Amino acid sequence: MDPFLEEQESSGGGGFDPMSLLRAFWRRKLLFIIPFVLCLTMAFIAIKTMTPIYASSGQVVIKVNTASSNLLDDPRARFGGQYGDVNGIAYSEMNLLLTSSEFLDNVVRELNLASAMRDQDKDSAEGDDDLAIRRARGKLSGMIRLKSEGNRLFRLEVRDPDPAQAHRLATFVLERFVAEYRASQMATNTSTRDFLTRQLEVYQNDLTTAENELNSYQAGLASAALVDNSVNALNIGTADASLSALQIRFNGQDAAELRNLSLAARGVMGELPALSMYQADSGIMAALSELEDLEFQSRLVATGDRDARDLEARLGQMRVRLRALVDSQVAQQQPSLSFMSRNQVAEFVYFSLYRQGVGEVIRRLDSGIRSFRNFTARQPQQSTRVAELQSAVTRARKLVESIEGEITQHNLNLQASLSEIGIQIRIRQDPQLELTPVEPNKLKLMAMGVILSVGIGIGLVILAIMLDRSFSSVDSMEKVLRVQVIGTLPMIQDEHFQRKRTVRLLRWVTIVLGILAVGAVGFLVVYPRLG
Repeated sequence: MDPFLEEQESSGGGGFDPMSLLRAFWRRKLLFIIPFVLCLTMAFIAIKTMTPIYASSGQVVIKVNTASSNLLDDPRARFGGQYGDVNGIAYSEMNLLLTSSEFLDNVVRELNLASAMRDQDKDSAEGDDDLAIRRARGKLSGMIRLKSEGNRLFRLEVRDPDPAQAHRLATFVLERFVAEYRASQMATNTSTRDFLTRQLEVYQNDLTTAENELNSYQAGLASAALVDNSVNALNIGTADASLSALQIRFNGQDAAELRNLSLAARGVMGELPALSMYQADSGIMAALSELEDLEFQSRLVATGDRDARDLEARLGQMRVRLRALVDSQVAQQQPSLSFMSRNQVAEFVYFSLYRQGVGEVIRRLDSGIRSFRNFTARQPQQSTRVAELQSAVTRARKLVESIEGEITQHNLNLQASLSEIGIQIRIRQDPQLELTPVEPNKLKLMAMGVILSVGIGIGLVILAIMLDRSFSSVDSMEKVLRVQVIGTLPMIQDEHFQRKRTVRLLRWVTIVLGILAVGAVGFLVVYPRLG
């Protein structure tokens, strides 16, 4: 009986027979055992022969604090306004900085890593410093790794065969990286501010040129309608509307209020207080004169303009100052009156003086408007040219004011980025000296060996079963050949049999060695490079 011939099936039924499959695997067990032993051996050799690699790492954290002031930009704006985008954008920015040639060259030069590279390469020329720096930069780039470990939390790791060198490099690279990243965050604001400053000089020169052209043209006209006249083609509409509103209020509401205040003051003192005593005071008249000028200027500016808001604020301050001066004088002139009586007298005096100032503003507005309209009626071409020049001056002045505001805002944002407001990067954990190597990873290598050996072994067994075209039983022979088997003879193991068997063994040994060569490349070449 042929020893390689499987036993006859006891049952004549067909279908899947797990015992037959197990017997087929057992007959070819060497195809499974040999790859298993060799793969584990290669994993053990890789563990023993690979150079130990040590890692030292530190953590950095990014903080984004919002700005509640309208003058400051929200730091989230550069991340699309969402905190969830911080991780992705910050990781990209940090990785670009770590892999930049400028950053790596600075680290190589400051730590003098190129000299160690020249010492290792004895064939390199003495003066070939650039080549040594490039090689050291490439090696350092492969040693540095950046990982994201959570919400705005990142780990920077440096690997080296020397644990002390890994710790030294990690400490230096981490500190240098944090400093460079902070500088890169401020670079945008700084460059924008510098650009705006240069542009401001251009706009200021344009404003000076426009003002000189306007003054020169007006001086050539020598017209009283233009010289020392604040009313022009740009504000004639605003001035006319302001004059109408002031006249209506002066003759209506203000006149009625003055009558009521006069009755109250006469009831307290028996007669109206003389305004000449208060007009003789230099402080009161100076405040009243300044109040008149501010009131006149405010009537020439359109409502809602930034200049209008500034003038309104100054007007409010000047009114409070004039009222305080009047109160002080009333207290000196009428010390016998009660507080309420002095307040009624002071209210009458203040409103009377203020109404006189409003009357002067009405006179100046009416005079300016009449003079300008007479000029435009007599000299339409010259007035059109003056309007163009005044429009150019106004545009240039607004550009200067706008860019000055932008520079102020960027200065505030730049200062805010250095404070608790803005984007901050901080070292959360300093690198530590690690004496346990991270490579080779014994557990990982052994797991790879087991998985690779099992996969190769099962694959070879299945391949052998699929390629085996011999008959393993009498039933299979009768089923395939459709003939009746009347007897079996034992296999005579002669020279032909031995030669066939040797060829078959050599063929499978070649297949096994070829597949195992791929495994060896994975263990001894690919894995060290990945690690």
